[in-house]
Amino acid sequence: MSYERNFGNVTFNAIQNPPAYAVISLVSGTDIPSQPVYTDNAGPLAGSGITKPFLQVSQRAIDQKIKNAYAPAWNLSIDRRVGRGVFSVAYAGSHGVHLYDISNINNSTDGGTYLGDTNFGNRLNLGYTNMNFRSDHGYSHYDAMNLKYSVTNLMNKGLGITANYTWSHSLDNLSSTFTDASNGTQSGDYQLGYIDAFNPQLNYGNSDFDIRNRLNASLSWETPWFKSSGNAIARQALGGWGLGTIFSIRSGSPFSIYDCNNGNSGGSCPLWVAPGPVPTTGSASAPQGPNLFNYIALPSTGGVVANQGDSLGVPNCTGLFHTGCTYTLSGLPYPERNQYVGPGYWNIDMNFYKTFKITERFGLQFRAEMYNILNHNNQYVNYLNLDVSSMGTPFVTASKGATFGIPGQPTDERRNIQFGAKLTF
Repeated sequence: MSYERNFGNVTFNAIQNPPAYAVISLVSGTDIPSQPVYTDNAGPLAGSGITKPFLQVSQRAIDQKIKNAYAPAWNLSIDRRVGRGVFSVAYAGSHGVHLYDISNINNSTDGGTYLGDTNFGNRLNLGYTNMNFRSDHGYSHYDAMNLKYSVTNLMNKGLGITANYTWSHSLDNLSSTFTDASNGTQSGDYQLGYIDAFNPQLNYGNSDFDIRNRLNASLSWETPWFKSSGNAIARQALGGWGLGTIFSIRSGSPFSIYDCNNGNSGGSCPLWVAPGPVPTTGSASAPQGPNLFNYIALPSTGGVVANQGDSLGVPNCTGLFHTGCTYTLSGLPYPERNQYVGPGYWNIDMNFYKTFKITERFGLQFRAEMYNILNHNNQYVNYLNLDVSSMGTPFVTASKGATFGIPGQPTDERRNIQFGAKLTF
């Protein structure tokens, strides 16, 4: 059982609440006629004759009954000698409870949705604008099976092989407190917290970091020939050579498709509701530009993605306090979060080395290490193109080699080579 203390940012940011802090906004053409480039740090509030009504401000509210996050974990493994190596089967599981979250509990239209206000745009609490509520409503489930086979000195030729395959499934209703995914889709660009702060279960789906299949295989080999030859020239020139390689391959990262037509005032966009079956994975083949490819074709009419505006950023409720709520205008089931999967990933690293025995105590090794030896670029879903209301084409696109600087992914997948030497004693 592991516990995680509530980290400082979640609670310490309460210092930004009134009366110590207050944040106001000035919009050109609404609050003041225009805004030039200012030379004063106070901007439009500098000088005299500037007035601004002090309107409602935002609040960072903390759940007074917030609990410590914790996670029980369990595992079982069985090892069995097979031939010259060891075969292992392992299972691991974990369940996250009371995980820390942030969600807006005072969206515009909440008053009309939950309290039946005649002005549907009213908030629940008219004294504030957005309320970032910090609480513990997150939860997660993880299960994994691991198969491993490892053998050293295969056939007495100095060959070592290790193969490791993992199948896993991670589900949660929030993958990080600040919704800042590092899976290449950056869900934080479209959502803060939950779609509906009063129904965290609606967000339950594949975790942002869920990788269903992963295989890693490594090989190391030091040639046995001439290693102990009595001929010094043969021993130094032909003995002591070796190589190693690591091959990694995995399935793609999950992502969601959003529909920001009905985004709420808390900065969250609801998920797009597909009018019919849509492939959950695609093939990044049709080029759309330099290093840019169509990946999943979405149903469309005249080049515009179909069924826009069907998702509700705030649910439509017939009763008070979250009763009788629907989440789509058409009555279609609300989609599961992270139900789409991006392109897979693979990479090969290698190293070559030569060892010279100088004396009984000292040895010298020269190494050439090559990362991404095949100079292979993987493809990644373009997270800037996941809002159907602003898609230029009815396709989810993928970029080659992380062209768009996707968070959590390498920005440079070119081959890298480095040389080194080390003295052993």
